[in-house]
Amino acid sequence: MYSYCSFAKKANQYEIANHILSRYNAGLIPTSKSGQKIEVYFSMELYQIISVRWTDHLLGWDPEKFGNNTEIMLPHHNIWLPDTTLYNSLVMKDDENRRLLHAKVTTLGEGNGAFIELLYPTIYKLSCLLNLRFFPFDVQTCRLLFGSWTFDNTKIDYFAFNKTTAIGTANCIENEGWNVLSTNVIRHENKYECCPNNYTLLEFRLTIQRKPLYYIINLIIPTSIITFISIIGFFSTSSINEPREEKITLGITTLLSMSILIFMVSDKMPSTSSFIPLIGLFYTSMILLISFSTICSSIVIYVQKQGNIGNPPSKNLMNIARGVNRFIRMEMPLIMKQAYAQKAREEKLRRQQLGRKQSLWTRVYKLAREQAMRKVRTFLPPKPRSLSE
Repeated sequence: MYSYCSFAKKANQYEIANHILSRYNAGLIPTSKSGQKIEVYFSMELYQIISVRWTDHLLGWDPEKFGNNTEIMLPHHNIWLPDTTLYNSLVMKDDENRRLLHAKVTTLGEGNGAFIELLYPTIYKLSCLLNLRFFPFDVQTCRLLFGSWTFDNTKIDYFAFNKTTAIGTANCIENEGWNVLSTNVIRHENKYECCPNNYTLLEFRLTIQRKPLYYIINLIIPTSIITFISIIGFFSTSSINEPREEKITLGITTLLSMSILIFMVSDKMPSTSSFIPLIGLFYTSMILLISFSTICSSIVIYVQKQGNIGNPPSKNLMNIARGVNRFIRMEMPLIMKQAYAQKAREEKLRRQQLGRKQSLWTRVYKLAREQAMRKVRTFLPPKPRSLSE
């Protein structure tokens, strides 16, 4: 009994298909009278599903003549399909985007047409303007524009099937990099210079938020630690006896680390000149700060080495140093002032003692020279007198 009913149902479907497709042209828009338009109801699911619904005015049958069958599944190439196009798509071939299968045809009665429902999986690649100013804590809104490419709204008019949810997210597969915040749809009627009538476009807006945990762990925390260590090294105290050349090594190492982190950030971000990310400004400012600290450390070490060999800094260099101290509001620690003052007193005392020694030896030398001259005069023969005397 079951096999007979199943065979009878299939036979009725074959008869329905032969009946409605015998004089049907899938290449022509299915309108039964002049001025009639097709209303297409469009909806989306984030599980790669597009749903398109419309009324075909040329398809339809009397269910009583075909075993009370009101529905039939037909291949998509046997019926007319609206040329729904994603206007901001990056791929021009529909075969690479979507996979059309069968359409569900529900009769509205003989001569009244049929309601068509076509569901198909698709993956769209589209252009989306990103605002990366607050990367990686950014929120992006992408726009998808759907509409007919060939027919204006006097022939095909588009409407959102579900205006409350716009894009369905119930079956959405969780993404590892983004969270879906909200969706909405807006219907537009655009006027183009080429055509006298308007074209209807459905604008679906998808608002997503980036998951920042990966960037916090791999970029922000290491950068903060490196910057903190570099600043501490720059403001560390100097040694009186020997120059602290480790500051230069720390600065160069920090610059190399920051360069690697900048490369990682640029590799994760799309190239754009519309917005300057704050994290990029942060990296640039840190590189400038570390470079400035390394240059200052090099100057300090150079002056300290010159001072150790007895060459005091020039007057101009001292004026520059005082100006920088006033600008950054820094003063020499008291213990260093006392140490430098003690060292200056010792140097002054050493020079005074050296001057005293030199003056003593000078006096001894003069006395010895006078004694030698006296002895020479004593042993010289007397001067002969002249004949006149």
